[in-house]
Amino acid sequence: MEFNATFLVSAISFIVFVFLMNKIFYEPIEKIILQREKLVEDTLNDAKISKETASKLLQERETKLNKAHEDGKKIISDSVQKANADSSALILQTKSNSLNTIETKKEELSQESNEAQKQLEDQVETIAEQITSKILG
Repeated sequence: MEFNATFLVSAISFIVFVFLMNKIFYEPIEKIILQREKLVEDTLNDAKISKETASKLLQERETKLNKAHEDGKKIISDSVQKANADSSALILQTKSNSLNTIETKKEELSQESNEAQKQLEDQVETIAEQITSKILG
């Protein structure tokens, strides 16, 4: 095999061709590929951060809902207990008032009964005197 000028020119033209292809074609494509890889990586990182944030917000929401539910149950329970206590107090007061009224009415009836009995006794005496005066003459 002989080495002549054609081989040398072919070798130099191949090296120039590789150099030009590298500058014109491969470097821009490599830059675009690196930019896209960076964009994909950044997007994935943003997605992970967004997912973590959404998860935290969802957990906070669940915690707040559970707390609100428990607070609501406590408020309802307290209200029921207060209502029961108020109704018990009202029932006791009403019973006490009723007993007082009954006692007062019993005393009034007793006094009226005594007065009526005295009047009847007086009338009986008067009638007895009238009968005795008419019989004895």
